[in-house]
Amino acid sequence: MSKPRILFSVPTRHHVEIALDELEGMQKLGYPCEQFQYAAKDGVSSKTGRLRVIVQNALSLVKTARKFKPDVIYFNSRLEVLAGIRDFITIVICKTLYRQKVHFVIKSHGSAIEVLGHQTGLFNKVVLPFLKENIAGWLFLSTEEQKKVIETGYLEADKIFVTKNIVRTDQFSIDAGFRSKLGISNNQQLLLFVGRLIKEKGIYEVVKAFAEVAEQYQECTLIIVGWGSELEELKSVARSLNIAQRVIFTGFIAEAEVVSYYSNCDILVFPTYFPEGFPMALFNSVAAGMSIITTPTRAATDYLTEPDNCLWVEPQNIKSVSSALQQLLQSHQLLNSMKQKNIAKGIEFSQNRVAGELSEIIKQITRK
Repeated sequence: MSKPRILFSVPTRHHVEIALDELEGMQKLGYPCEQFQYAAKDGVSSKTGRLRVIVQNALSLVKTARKFKPDVIYFNSRLEVLAGIRDFITIVICKTLYRQKVHFVIKSHGSAIEVLGHQTGLFNKVVLPFLKENIAGWLFLSTEEQKKVIETGYLEADKIFVTKNIVRTDQFSIDAGFRSKLGISNNQQLLLFVGRLIKEKGIYEVVKAFAEVAEQYQECTLIIVGWGSELEELKSVARSLNIAQRVIFTGFIAEAEVVSYYSNCDILVFPTYFPEGFPMALFNSVAAGMSIITTPTRAATDYLTEPDNCLWVEPQNIKSVSSALQQLLQSHQLLNSMKQKNIAKGIEFSQNRVAGELSEIIKQITRK
């Protein structure tokens, strides 16, 4: 029996590498795959402009589908209002203009599950019922999301699956010149935060916890990779806490360049309370062999355990973060043990493993 033909959506900004790695992984397993663009365009912010882009992308999808003749159309999307409306419009157009049988699948990169509990409004009366009827499989990035969606009773349990993102596990390597490029001496322990600089990522807790341990542990430096609305305020906080000379703000760095930070830093400090799905900063750090300080949320609790892979901290709790930092900084044995176990753990997120698991999900969906 021939393998299903899969038409993958590929975003233009977020999750691009993730989507392309899935496509490539499935091709390596013998699945015929093609791609289509499924994202907003830079500079388009008005409602009519965004609607026009959605319609244009949907028409392009139909054109590609007619040539490729997919068995599965796979959307990289989210469970939330705006993405749901985009998915609704796209599938309506596709079903109207492309009459062949096809299984629609949504992979949700994060979710606002509370939208399933509302009983009023166009989204809940029209959009969600349509998606519920027409989506053959919903893929979430954690068992927490799967469980909560099932508990709502809104979606059929046999349509809900848990998947992972692919981590490029072979991309991490030590760079002997990494520290010198940043002006950091070789005796420094390097603490790392990677992500958008917004409060919900726990970045203020990172800076303030570092200030609490910085005086006792002189041989450590905090590197903050990312850009966001809180950047200037965070720099001001670092100055007020007298740690500005020991905190490096890199600003925005392309994802391909962030790899060297995962490869050459020691401890990821990531006390997020944002509704993460499968945060790539966290799992790239795991696969790179970093020690981890993070909050027990969603995918993190599916794959990581304390103290083998991480130390758990309470969200919005500076003392909890500083205590975990002290525990790692004063125990080379724990630091090194965690690094080795995380390198082994990272294999679970390799392209071969994740594509194999996705293959089994696609088989279940297309058998129905």
